[in-house]
Amino acid sequence: MVKWIPKIRNRYALLTLAGWLMVTQLGGCASAPASGRETQPEELPPSVVEETAAPTSENVMYRVFAGEYLGSEGDLEGAVGEYLEAAMESEDPAIARRATRIALAAEAWQEAAMAAVRWAVLAPESVPAHDSAASSLLMVGDYLGAEYQLLEILDLLNDSTDAWLLVSRILARASDPVQADVVLEELLARRPEADEADVYYARSQLAVTSGDLKQAFELARRAVELNPERTEFLTWAGRIALNIGLKDTGLEYIRRAWELAPEEHDLALGYADLLARNGQPDAARKVMEEMRQTPDVMLSRILFELADNKRSRAEALFTTFGGMEFDDPQEKAFYQAQAAEALSLRKQAIAYYGQVKDGDRALAAALRRAELIGLEGDLDTARAELARLRLRPDSLVIEQSWLTEARILRELGQRQESYEVLDQALAQLPASVPILYTHSLLAAELGWVDVAEQDLRTILAAQPENAAALNALGYTLADQTERYEEAEALIRQAYILQPEEASIVDSMGWIAYRRGRIEEAIEFLAKAWELDRNPEIAAHLGEVLWVSGKQEQALQIWREGREIDAANLVLVETLDRLGIEL
Repeated sequence: MVKWIPKIRNRYALLTLAGWLMVTQLGGCASAPASGRETQPEELPPSVVEETAAPTSENVMYRVFAGEYLGSEGDLEGAVGEYLEAAMESEDPAIARRATRIALAAEAWQEAAMAAVRWAVLAPESVPAHDSAASSLLMVGDYLGAEYQLLEILDLLNDSTDAWLLVSRILARASDPVQADVVLEELLARRPEADEADVYYARSQLAVTSGDLKQAFELARRAVELNPERTEFLTWAGRIALNIGLKDTGLEYIRRAWELAPEEHDLALGYADLLARNGQPDAARKVMEEMRQTPDVMLSRILFELADNKRSRAEALFTTFGGMEFDDPQEKAFYQAQAAEALSLRKQAIAYYGQVKDGDRALAAALRRAELIGLEGDLDTARAELARLRLRPDSLVIEQSWLTEARILRELGQRQESYEVLDQALAQLPASVPILYTHSLLAAELGWVDVAEQDLRTILAAQPENAAALNALGYTLADQTERYEEAEALIRQAYILQPEEASIVDSMGWIAYRRGRIEEAIEFLAKAWELDRNPEIAAHLGEVLWVSGKQEQALQIWREGREIDAANLVLVETLDRLGIEL
């Protein structure tokens, strides 16, 4: 995985290792892609049709339809009631799951607990069901009930490290940290065979979520002492040490992890990044030089040198890369193309992408080649190549070629024509979620809220828990209408599903701002900015800081956003509207 990237940041930007050391990232959950409002839906099947079990009775069916209708109208309280009744009568766990999600979005904790417990009863092998039940029960103060659900999780996951990590993350949601510790102690008393090191590791993560980093480090240190060969324990302890200012200790832990597993690319690259960030670029280079020199490692080394402002070294490595032989020449060509892009050698990148004819990377190479050709000014050739791709009898290829053509036009400022291309795409693939989603975003950019809403509601009719679509619709309504109550209900549903997704956290802040809750808005937007240094988030956070009288902070955030992407449409519009000159 590439960890260093050139300055090609925009609203579709890639991630760097900047967040690797952030305390907010210390949890074990996989984070969603951090990007701007264009974040794609989590699930992108070729059709919006989603199979669900048939309701058990006409009354259940009526209540499900009523719940969906009330929810679409912004009446979450009514939707919660209808769905809870349906869940209690039906034997379908999908209905109980939906009832749980809606109740959580409405912050109807008692109803959420009832629905989630019903879900867990109907789907006893479902870890997410027990997760939701435990979380909801913690919110209503039923710690004994939550303990039972957590024990079910430990049983299902065989007391594994992942099981204890999940338990710690669930307990972190409790409103009373002291009581959460009591529950954890009860769990430990009931699981005498649990691995003590795993438990310390999990408790360390719980301490991080409660903000007690010193305690978290002490627990992580004890986990390492009990099992010094576990690389995840070492890297965890190292990251906490670095966050509390123990630089040498942190580096030592991560060095030990790297020595145990030097073949793990991400760990080695992460260690090299730490060395570089702590003023040891030569040591970082040495680590990368000692790695097995695969094409992706060569690309990482080139990007590292560019990040260190050593272009001549990057160019020398690029030349060396060209003379190296690998088992798969097409893999080499793919990474050479990315390296050429990083060095602003677009024509060479186009040529290298053209060498990738087969395998898993072939489609990505063909699409990126066409995109670069278009951005180089030869739009006709780019569109012709994409049209040829659409002759293949492959719905994924057809879908992605349409999306690429629309993206090229949008990046060239031709939004109206981009929208028309997506119209053609929907005529060919009317059930494509990615095309519907992108069509909706472009419609919103053009100010056509009704079209955007229709597209997004089509997605949500089939995928009611599509967090990206919920967020996009909620944000659009919050930003371009005064339907704030409905917008907040949608955004909150998305937040329940993906609380660490930066664009959703940003939307939570933006709707709070729209509804006059300034301090809450600043809290959410600051968190979003920590999760993803995106210029759109900078625009929002800066605006809220500005109107709250914190002008110097606002200016600093806006300057940082402009350094990332000075042409970002939201940032430019915000500064123009407020009459700000940076």
